[in-house]
Amino acid sequence: MRRLSTILLLLLGTVICFGQNSLTVEAPQVVSLGETFRVVFSADGRMSDFNWPGSNDFMVTWGPQQGTMSSTNIINGKRTSIHQETMTYLLEAKAEGTFTIPAATAVIDKKTYSSKSVSIEVVKGEPASQPDAGQTQGDNRVQQPSSTNISNSDIFMKLTINKSNVVKGEPVIATLKLYTRVDIAGFENVKFPTFDGFWSKETDTPQNVEFVRENVGGEIYNAALLRKYMLIPQQSGTLTIEPAEMICQLRVRSSSSSSRSIFDDFFDNYQTVRKRVSTPQVKVNVRNLPAGAPASFAGGVGDFRMSTSFSKDTLNAHEAASLTVTISGKGNISMLEAPKVNFPPDFEVYDIKTTENISSDGTSGSKSFEFPFIPRSHGEFQIEPVKYSFYDISKDKYVEISSGNLRLGVGRGSEDASSGVVMPGIARQSVKNLAEDIRYIITGDANLKKEGSFFAGSGLFYGIIAAVAALFFVISAILKKGIERRRDVIGSKNRKANKMARAKLKLAGDYLKQNLSAAYYEELHKAVLGYVSDKLIIPVADLSKERIREVLCDKGVNNELIDSLLSIVDACEYARYAPDAGHEAMENHYNEAVKVISELDGKVKNNTKNKKVGKVTMVALLIGVGLYSADAQTINDSLGVAEPQAVMPSQSVSDFSSSEQVDGIGGLWKQGNEAYGEGQYNNALNYYQMIEGEKLISPELYYNIGNTYFKMGDNAHSILYYEKALKLDPSYGDALNNLAIAQNFTLDKIEEVPDFILVTWIREVKYLFSADVWAWITVVLAIAAAVLMLGFKFASSAVGRKLSFIFACIVFVVAISTFAFSLSEKSDAQRRSHAIVTVPVSSVKSSPGDAGKSIFVLHEGTKVSLRDDLGEWIKIELSDGRQGWVPANSIEII
Repeated sequence: MRRLSTILLLLLGTVICFGQNSLTVEAPQVVSLGETFRVVFSADGRMSDFNWPGSNDFMVTWGPQQGTMSSTNIINGKRTSIHQETMTYLLEAKAEGTFTIPAATAVIDKKTYSSKSVSIEVVKGEPASQPDAGQTQGDNRVQQPSSTNISNSDIFMKLTINKSNVVKGEPVIATLKLYTRVDIAGFENVKFPTFDGFWSKETDTPQNVEFVRENVGGEIYNAALLRKYMLIPQQSGTLTIEPAEMICQLRVRSSSSSSRSIFDDFFDNYQTVRKRVSTPQVKVNVRNLPAGAPASFAGGVGDFRMSTSFSKDTLNAHEAASLTVTISGKGNISMLEAPKVNFPPDFEVYDIKTTENISSDGTSGSKSFEFPFIPRSHGEFQIEPVKYSFYDISKDKYVEISSGNLRLGVGRGSEDASSGVVMPGIARQSVKNLAEDIRYIITGDANLKKEGSFFAGSGLFYGIIAAVAALFFVISAILKKGIERRRDVIGSKNRKANKMARAKLKLAGDYLKQNLSAAYYEELHKAVLGYVSDKLIIPVADLSKERIREVLCDKGVNNELIDSLLSIVDACEYARYAPDAGHEAMENHYNEAVKVISELDGKVKNNTKNKKVGKVTMVALLIGVGLYSADAQTINDSLGVAEPQAVMPSQSVSDFSSSEQVDGIGGLWKQGNEAYGEGQYNNALNYYQMIEGEKLISPELYYNIGNTYFKMGDNAHSILYYEKALKLDPSYGDALNNLAIAQNFTLDKIEEVPDFILVTWIREVKYLFSADVWAWITVVLAIAAAVLMLGFKFASSAVGRKLSFIFACIVFVVAISTFAFSLSEKSDAQRRSHAIVTVPVSSVKSSPGDAGKSIFVLHEGTKVSLRDDLGEWIKIELSDGRQGWVPANSIEII
C-alpha cells in the first residue's frame, strides 16, 4: 500500500509536454490565480544562446535557473552517454483567462531549435494539492482538509457519456474519471458500472492511475481516467447505467486545537481515512431503428464506405484466391456482419476470415471480410455486386452502397491444360449446396385428430389388449379340447361312426348291384349295428335290442325311428338264414337303412350341440362387450378420421381470398396449400389457423404453419410450430430439418448441459417413433407374445416349448418397454413445460416484477423451460442452467 501511495503522489505532479526537435517545454494546463508554478525548458545536448522573451501575462518570480544532467551507460561493452540541460522559471498568474507562454530558442550542438508555445488556463479557484502534501515549489500553500471536514466537493467520481439520445446500435462513449483535491493513498472495493441492455467494450484501461489538472466549475482538480467504454445499445427504451463506486483511502492532516508553529510543517501528524464515492445513475434514451430495412442491412449504424479487392490479378483454375470486402468509417464497427457474396456455382468457397482495425475509442476504423475461394473451371466470371446497407444517423435513413459487378478471368489450370492428349476422365467433385432453404409443406393427408386424443393409453388400445388376452384363452381352450379329443378313443369312435357306416353301406350297395344276397345283408347288418355301437358308445357284448331302445330313448329319439332301426336289424338277421327275398326287397332295406342312419345321426348331433351353445355364446358376448367398451370417438381419432365440418358464415374466407367457399376441413387444408404454393402466405396462414381453431391437430398441420411463419419472416413463431410438430412426433424428419435452419437465425447461442449418456440413448430410442406408433407396436408385440405362449403350452417337442418360452419372455419385455415409451411420449406431448421467446428482446429479471434486476437478455426464437409462475410473470430456465423471470406475454408455450 505504501508503494502504491508513493507512485500516486509522484504522478500527481504530471504535466503536459510540448516540443519540437530537441527543445521541449513543460508547464501545467491549469493554474489558479496567484499560484506560483514552474516552467521548464529542456534540451537533449549542450545548450547555448538560450533566449525566452518572457510573458506580460505572468510574473517571473524566480529564474532562470540552469540545470545539467549527464549519465554514461555501458551495456555489453557498448558505451552510451546522455547529456541534458534545463532552464527553469517560476511564474505567477496575474489574471484569469487563457494565456500563451511564447516559444524559446536555443543553440543546441551548433543548431538552432525553437520550442512550441504553451496555452495555460488561469482560474480563480484554489490549486489542487501537490504531491508534497499541499505545497508548491514557491509560496502558495494550500490548506489540507482535516479528517473531519472532507466533503463531496473534495473528492468525487463521475461517469460522462458523449450522447444521451441515440438509436439502437449507435455507439456511445462513456468515460469514468476520479476528481480529487486531497491526497489519495489507495483504493478499496472498486466496483465498475454495469451496462444492462448494451454491448460494451473497454477501450481504455490504464494500468497506472495518472492524475492531470482539470478545471471543474472554476475549481482546479487532479483528475484521473479510470476507464473508457464504447457502448452499443441492443434494445430500445430508456436504459439505465448502474453506478460505479469505490472506497478511497485519503491521507489527511490530523486536527489539532493547539496553536501551530513554523516547525509544524516538518512534524505534522497525518492519518488515513476512508471515503466511499460513487457515480450517479446515467440514463440513455434509445430509439428503435425505423422499419423497412433493406435485405442487405447487416446491423451497421453510422457512416461507412466499402471497398473490394481480389488477392490475385491473374488466376488459374484450381488455384486458391480470396475476395476481400472492407467496410470502413465511423459507427458500430465491431457489430458489423459480413455482407453476402454470391459466387458462381463452380467456385468452392470456404469460411470467412474477419479482421478488425479499430480506433482506440472503438467508434471508427475498418473491418475486413476475406472470402477464400477456389475456381474449379476456367473462363470469364462475373460476381454479382456486393451490396451493404447501413443506417446513416445524420441523414436519418438507410443507405445502401454497392461494389458494382466484379469480373474475374480464370485461366486453364495445369490439370486441364490442353496438351493434345485425350484425358481418360475428369476430376470428380461432391455436389455442393448453392443455397439452403426449408423443405416444402405437406400436401397429402393432414392426418388430423382432436386435440388431446391419442391411441396410446386410450380405450381402444386397452380394448385391443383385452381382446388379445381373451382370444389367447379361447384358443388355448380350443387347442386343449382338441388334444383331449385325440386322446379319447371312445369319443373318436363316436365321431367316426357316420364315416364307418357310410363305408359299410357303400360295400353293401356294391353287393346289391351284384345281387349277392347273403353278402349284402351281412354288410348291411354290420353297418347298422356298427353305427349304433360307435354312436351310442355301447359295447358289442351289450348290444341288444332292449339296450339300444333304452339308450335311444335317453337321447330323445322318438319310438317310430327306433322301431324302424330295430326292424332293419331283424330283417337282416332273418334274411341271412331265409331264402332269397328278391332284389326289390334288398333295395328297399338298403334305402330304409340309409334313411334311418341319416335321421338318427341328425337327432344325436343336435342334442349334443344344444349343450355347447350356451358356452360359445357366452364367450362371444364377452369379447364383443370388451371391444365395444372402447370409445367410438377414440377409435376415429386414433385412425385419423375427423368428421367433415362445414364452415360457418362467420368463418368465410372471403375476407382474405375471394368469394370462394370452403367445404369442410379438407377444403381448408387444400386451399391453404394452394395459397402457400402461390406465395400468398398470409392467406395460407389464415386457412391453417381456421383448422387449428376447430381443435384439430397433427404434426403435418403444425409443420405447414411453421413453414408459413418462416416464409413471412416470423422466425420465432416458425420455431414454435416446428417444436409443436416434434412434440407430437419426435421422429418427424422434415420438422427437424426446418427447425435447424430456423434456429440458425436466432441470436442467442446457449450451451446445453449434457445428460448422462444412458439417458441420452434411451431418449434417442424413444424418439424414433411417435406415441401412437409405439402403442401399435405394443399391440403387435402382445399378439406375438400370445402366439409364442401358445407354442410353449401346446408344442409337440420339448425344444419347441423351450424356445417358445424364451422368445415369449423377450417379446414380453420389449412390449413393456414400447408401452412405457408410448405413455412417456404421450405425457411429454401433454406437458406444458417449454416455451419460445416471441418478442424481439426480453430482459430476464432476478425476481418477478419491474423491481427485479436485469440479469441477462434473451432474443426471439430462444427455447426455455418453464419452472414456476406468479401473476403475469413466469420463471424460466435455460439449457445451461441459468434461471430468471420474464413477462408472460414475452413467451408462448409449446
